[in-house]
Amino acid sequence: MPCGERRIHQRSPHTHDDAGWLKTVDQYYYGARSQIQEAGVQYIIDSVVDELKDHPDRRLVKKFLHLSTWKWPFFTRWWQEQTETTKALVRTLVNEGRLEFINGGWCMNDEATAHYVDIIDQMSFGLITLNDTFGECGRPRISWQIDPFGHSREQASLFAQMGYDGLFFGRLDHEDKKERMAKKTMEMVWSGSDSLGTQASLFTAVNYNLYQPPPGFCFDIYCNDEPIIDDPRSKDYNVEKRVTDFLNYCQEQANAYATDSILLTMGSDFHYQDANVWFKNMDKLIKYANERQATGSRFNLFYSTPSCYTKALNDHAKTWPSKTGDFFPYGSDAHAYWTGYFTSRPASKYMIRQGSNLMQSCKQMDAALVRQGVATNQVGELFTMKDAMGIMQHHDAVTGTEKQHVAEDYALLLHKGVVECQKIQTAYYEKELVIGNQVLPKVSYCQLNVSQCDPTEKNNRFVVNIYNSMARSVDKYVRVPVASGTIFQVHDPQGNVVASQTVPIAEYVKSLPGRVSSATVELVFLASQLPPLGSKSYYVQPGTSKDEHEPQNKFAISNEKVSVEIDDVRGLIKSVTVNGKTTELKQEFLWYPSKSGDNSVADKRASGAYIFRPDSDGAFAIPSSGITTTTYSGELVEEVHQIYNPWVAQTIRLYKGQEHVELDWVVGPIPVEDGTGKEIINRVTTSIASSGMFYTDANGRQTLERRFNIRDSYPYTVTEPIAANYYPVNSHAYIKDAVGNQVTMLVDRPQGGSSLHNGELELMVHRRCLYDDAFGVGEALNETAYGDGLVVRGTHFLILGDKTNSMKMARSLSHELYKQPQISFIPTSLSFSEWSALYKTQQQSLSRTLPVNVNLLTLETLNQGKYLMRLEHIYDVGEDSILSQPATVSIEGLFPGFTVTSSEETMLGGNQFKKDSNRLVWNVASTSNRNENGQQIWDERAIPAVQLKPMEIRTFIITLVRI
Repeated sequence: MPCGERRIHQRSPHTHDDAGWLKTVDQYYYGARSQIQEAGVQYIIDSVVDELKDHPDRRLVKKFLHLSTWKWPFFTRWWQEQTETTKALVRTLVNEGRLEFINGGWCMNDEATAHYVDIIDQMSFGLITLNDTFGECGRPRISWQIDPFGHSREQASLFAQMGYDGLFFGRLDHEDKKERMAKKTMEMVWSGSDSLGTQASLFTAVNYNLYQPPPGFCFDIYCNDEPIIDDPRSKDYNVEKRVTDFLNYCQEQANAYATDSILLTMGSDFHYQDANVWFKNMDKLIKYANERQATGSRFNLFYSTPSCYTKALNDHAKTWPSKTGDFFPYGSDAHAYWTGYFTSRPASKYMIRQGSNLMQSCKQMDAALVRQGVATNQVGELFTMKDAMGIMQHHDAVTGTEKQHVAEDYALLLHKGVVECQKIQTAYYEKELVIGNQVLPKVSYCQLNVSQCDPTEKNNRFVVNIYNSMARSVDKYVRVPVASGTIFQVHDPQGNVVASQTVPIAEYVKSLPGRVSSATVELVFLASQLPPLGSKSYYVQPGTSKDEHEPQNKFAISNEKVSVEIDDVRGLIKSVTVNGKTTELKQEFLWYPSKSGDNSVADKRASGAYIFRPDSDGAFAIPSSGITTTTYSGELVEEVHQIYNPWVAQTIRLYKGQEHVELDWVVGPIPVEDGTGKEIINRVTTSIASSGMFYTDANGRQTLERRFNIRDSYPYTVTEPIAANYYPVNSHAYIKDAVGNQVTMLVDRPQGGSSLHNGELELMVHRRCLYDDAFGVGEALNETAYGDGLVVRGTHFLILGDKTNSMKMARSLSHELYKQPQISFIPTSLSFSEWSALYKTQQQSLSRTLPVNVNLLTLETLNQGKYLMRLEHIYDVGEDSILSQPATVSIEGLFPGFTVTSSEETMLGGNQFKKDSNRLVWNVASTSNRNENGQQIWDERAIPAVQLKPMEIRTFIITLVRI
């Protein structure tokens, strides 16, 4: 290569194919509903494969087909339709390096609202499928996140632990991009974790033009740009002008990067339905541009891939700038901050979170059945749930930024997955609970989120099965709707009577749209010490002791650890006392008016599915003629039913023995008759001197510091002081002061959150907007159900204490919330003694509990007696003096009745053995928070104890054989 030559890695082809957005997955695959969008993914795959097949000479000029966004829901369907001849051809293209896969997950997941477990699951599902189909040559080296609306530090850490050499993305804040272009820091090494050091570091590149081709050089059949006309006899001959314009653009882009190599993205959404049009014009562009080298041009254009480009940059042996933190929030201009989608479609976000919880239990139960010799593929299709949950992580699914008819299709896909998992759950109970050859009566599953359950409402004897998917014992307060006027008695697995209480169902819960139930009370009892990866069955029968549940004339609730005092005039919480220490606080619901606008210029941007833009300088009080409160007290739980108005209410709840306050809220239908969209928040106000700082989690794992109106990596201009200070919250958010006082809020689904003033913490719970924000979806975020605006029920968990105790409680509780026990019901006419003679009332699949700072992240069946197992340390460095220390786990004897005969450690994705990983090494400018933790590699011969350092996840393929 001549000295000073600029190498232009022209990437080819590139098609970004969303797994649902404006059309459903099926509609995108088949090309249906073209009036919405011209897009048919099956034709795209056909076209590019045929192009490579029909032009073998293109191998010589290194023309590659690069698969990044033919997402697996599309490719697996296409693959199943192909003949063995076509499959053999594609395998040959992969083996020859002419067809390269990057990213490789089931979808291109969102990075703000996706939980880390779901990210790992969907990536692993795609990577293992890819590995099973194409072998080592199909393993991706590059992660490609070109369209998500901001980028997470935890995502970078996970990608690094999966063995990727680099990450490419398209979207970052407009001011951040301007600064990076000026300083030529568009490429960097991203430090993904304070705890994991280089193990979590990843080379990261920002695309110059999002993922679009250079302006004027889109050669797709849906574009209107001029082709390369190279016949000199034509009056439209344009080679000289087109090449000059193209090279001018290349120079413009090169000015923003630090080396003599740059990458051009040649493609866009659903491009390459006729790949020949793209290829033919790119061939000409490369040919005529490179001919200019004879007259002094420094540019050398050639086909490449992100993998080749990354390797070229690595060969420069340059010292790269470092990056900590994340790339949130994303502002595409001064008035378009993409922070609304952190909350958009809250009911869908909750359904996805519950689906994730169910899938973890489902995979564990499937693995237990396989160990018992059950052919689970004849019981329920776990693939259906994995496919649905993989699709749900897409950056237009869990985000809530899809069209309404697509949201309904997503819900249907997930419902189908839930049904299949329930079949596996039932088979598990039929195998594990039955003694001898008995037949287990029908197992039922209920909609407890709306307090609706036929088996418990229509029967006065029933069994409650409670499965714990955690690898440690947990307690769970169970609430089930029951018939009014009946007194109940609850027996534990040994037949002992346990304390129980009936509590009136709040009026705003009884009136939830779609609820089909006449129950007016719920039975509450504590299921204690649920065994790890196991279940207990509680037997419920008619009782004799009268259970009073009349309202109490008082303005405080308490247990032995916590008390909550209510202002008897305003009806709001005015203080919380924990272990004798009182914190004055106010907790209330407020609303922001949504900005209207025609989006013609930046200052007329509307608040919509993506964008949060309030039309005010602050939040307004919820309209109310006076907040009413009703208090109920009992042996197990005390609660206040608090009603603002017909569309905002909540239950403030304290269970016996717990140190947190539960806030069970119902919001909606949000009124819009006044023509104003509304965005509803829950805010806690205290006197804590938080100094403009607050903290939010990253995808449910590590915690990041946020500073009001400050960005660490670029000069920030305040134009939207509310929306631009919102950040994604998947697990927890908190504020603290200099002496360690801390207020923490935990969530039950992804939400946006912030601290706009010292001592405040707010979370957005629901949104109803009347204008589209003009970023493509083409609809206002105006969700309705049952003929009115959507009603949403959810829960926040309030923790007060010092920093150490608060983080200990938050870490433990957040995992218990994510992995809430699975509850099912069996009506029966048998007495407890008769039932317990026929069926087991307690069983477990682990022989012992794991340490409290260790989570069994994954246990699922692979094949041929092999299982995928992940263990994780759930604490970050410095969060706790004891629990942030390394933890040790032995898997020998962990599974009763089975022995581990072999095991080998893999990368996080489960698709590559760790001993075979050889990631590129980068020179990086020093950073202040690097904590070098050496990587250990599992010795499959010794089967030693596994040591886990803070935030470390270790992945193994193990073989279990019955003893």
